[in-house]
Amino acid sequence: MLAKDKRYELIVPMVSAGRIHHFRDLFHFIPKTIVARDLGINNVRFTRLIDDVEDFSLKDLLRLAALMEMEPLSLLRLIFDQHLADKKAKRPKGSK
Repeated sequence: MLAKDKRYELIVPMVSAGRIHHFRDLFHFIPKTIVARDLGINNVRFTRLIDDVEDFSLKDLLRLAALMEMEPLSLLRLIFDQHLADKKAKRPKGSK
């Protein structure tokens, strides 16, 4: 088994410092290809999951939280905040 990428250790401090607000922000600190490989998910599929977070399985979210050594609820908060921001951005003009 390969050693875990050291960049995972950056995630929790960056969330605590307020430098990560949404799930996709994680990939400014660790490449998505590394995360996809470590999760055993095809890179193309993982990219789609990053863009459409509601398709993530709970199993994958729990595995990802373990890789990043963060509380699953903290990861879920990042995912939910991204979901809300994406939903708001996709809202048609004139609707509230």
